[in-house]
Amino acid sequence: MDISGVVQEAHAFRDKLAAIKAAIGQSEFGWYPYDSLSNFNSLQRVLKGQFRTILDELKGARVLDIGAADGELAFFLESKGFSVIAIDHPFTNFNGMRGIRKLKEALHSNVEIISADLDSRFDFPAGQYDLVFILGILYHLKNPYYILDLLSQRARFCFLSTRVARFTPDRVGIQKLPVAYLLGPDELNHDWTNYWIFSDAGLKRLLYRTGWEICSYGTIGDTERSRPDTMANDERALCLIRNRRLTDPGLTVKLLKGWHELEENRWRWTERRFSVEIPLQDPDAAGVLELEFVYPDPVKERIGLLRLNASIEGAPLPETEYLASGPHVYRATVPPRLLRKPALLVEFELNEAIPPDAGDLRERGIIVSNIGLR
Repeated sequence: MDISGVVQEAHAFRDKLAAIKAAIGQSEFGWYPYDSLSNFNSLQRVLKGQFRTILDELKGARVLDIGAADGELAFFLESKGFSVIAIDHPFTNFNGMRGIRKLKEALHSNVEIISADLDSRFDFPAGQYDLVFILGILYHLKNPYYILDLLSQRARFCFLSTRVARFTPDRVGIQKLPVAYLLGPDELNHDWTNYWIFSDAGLKRLLYRTGWEICSYGTIGDTERSRPDTMANDERALCLIRNRRLTDPGLTVKLLKGWHELEENRWRWTERRFSVEIPLQDPDAAGVLELEFVYPDPVKERIGLLRLNASIEGAPLPETEYLASGPHVYRATVPPRLLRKPALLVEFELNEAIPPDAGDLRERGIIVSNIGLR
């Protein structure tokens, strides 16, 4: 299902929740006043190409909803077949998490609800997560680096949204600087839980440093004059990011020729010749092709020196040699003229590979864990 279909289902689920809330009433507490499910409307504007079906591809996966409020997002995802854990902090939650617990009871839900202070030295529940939602939370955290770094040890994909700013309060331009503005306790909306407002470049740098890469990225709101200290000039960045270490390369690029089946949900053997199609999602991408791979010992024992050749849209890239077995990263600069295309055809060729034999009927070249533009 495309993200537009998810938006329609979210609208219908919102009506169901509204009826349940009306039946429960507000005599004991007030409901969270913002529409959590409207996030799908924004994500519909940001997701491009193959990533528009990412929720359908991950259906049934283990999901973590951070900053769950009244749990509308968590309960909707559960209704679509996901296994969901919802986390929030009673002290900063709008109604002390009474809303999410009431809705769980009314829906007979199996969503696991966890009360936790993310600004403590907090750790997430054990295990791996296929998808994390951390929407509108990052700028409320004292240590956003810690959370994103911790998540990169546990999660494959993440939907993230947060406030960003193009100018400081005194109108100094910061959009292209990798920085963040630290708010005073009463500087934005008299809310002392507002902390770090990143520049566009600052957020992207943070994501990279904590082990993530951007699949889809966009901003909404005041995309010309945004500032960190006023609600009138609010700009939000929304993105789908993937873990550079824990994700099948076939989920973010289109695998063409020369790839074998995914193993251990993380890596694939290639043949001697293999190719991919890489979508160009981020117009600000640096234009550096990276291929993370392992030169396996059995291949090294057979051929000795490994030579890797590559081309982009038929334009050859420099040949690279590898003598040592083990992990390597191949990097090459993409010609700027090609970055204007919607997608890039990248072809690789090794000087030799292990041919099929009695022990393995596949031709085996290298083991690839990740590929993309950085």
